[in-house]
Amino acid sequence: MSKFNFLKEYFNLSKTEKAGLWLLLVILVVIIIFSKLSFYYKSDIKKTDFSEYEKQISEWRSSISQDDSYLKRTYTDLDAPQFSATKSKLTPFPFDPNNIDAAGLKSLGLADRQIKSILNYRQKGGVFYIKSDFAKIYTISRDEYNVLEPYISLPISRETRKSFENKKFEKKEVAKVELNSADTAALRKIRGIGPAFSMRIVKYRNLLGGFVNINQLKEVKGIDSLKYAEISPYMFVNPYIIRKININTVTFEELKKHPYFGYNISLSIINYRKQHGDYTSITDLKKLALITDEVYNRIAPYLTI
Repeated sequence: MSKFNFLKEYFNLSKTEKAGLWLLLVILVVIIIFSKLSFYYKSDIKKTDFSEYEKQISEWRSSISQDDSYLKRTYTDLDAPQFSATKSKLTPFPFDPNNIDAAGLKSLGLADRQIKSILNYRQKGGVFYIKSDFAKIYTISRDEYNVLEPYISLPISRETRKSFENKKFEKKEVAKVELNSADTAALRKIRGIGPAFSMRIVKYRNLLGGFVNINQLKEVKGIDSLKYAEISPYMFVNPYIIRKININTVTFEELKKHPYFGYNISLSIINYRKQHGDYTSITDLKKLALITDEVYNRIAPYLTI
């Protein structure tokens, strides 16, 4: 009995101690149950397969490696002194090579021979479908194309052009008419131009010897600002095919028929030639009292010596 008494004395706990012991047991049981549940829960989680994702990353890295030499070559070209010189010569802005006129091409910084090549290409029915088509103009250098390419308002590839053209809301393209070579039939294809306007345009063009810029359409009888806004987007001008007047051989009667000269200016030009001999330069006309800067800029494109 002494042994049982010993144990009884050993486990003789106060009420507070017993409560703490029971609380400890409850905590241990909860921990054991939670750990078991966590184990079963983790075992049920499906593993995510990242193999396809990793494959795509690998292919992307491979393509970057293959294009690396091209990129390095491109950056080298763009940093070359020749490219820098070309870039400083041009003043690019967004443009569509199918629509821009001679004045606009001049504003880009292109030379006369380049402008002439582009306009002749369009006049013969040529169309720029994608950006790289502009590089096919033989007078445009590779460096010049690289500078202008980001500003060309055309698709990058034929695929993107096709997808764009297949959109239902896209309007049908209307071919532009070159104003100095079009006959009345070609002009009548433009919406807003009927028989009367087409005949007036051709008649006035013949009197001028050709249009230097599209704004001269406003000088045709009946073409006000509204009519001009309606029809001008469908026309362009090739100023290199106008008929010029030789001021050293033209007669007074011939010159005064031109809308920009008339009686007084024509007489002044002819009299000066009689008194001083042949003109050596078109700029000699500035010596005449009637030839102001405004008049000179208007008539000079039609004159030659």
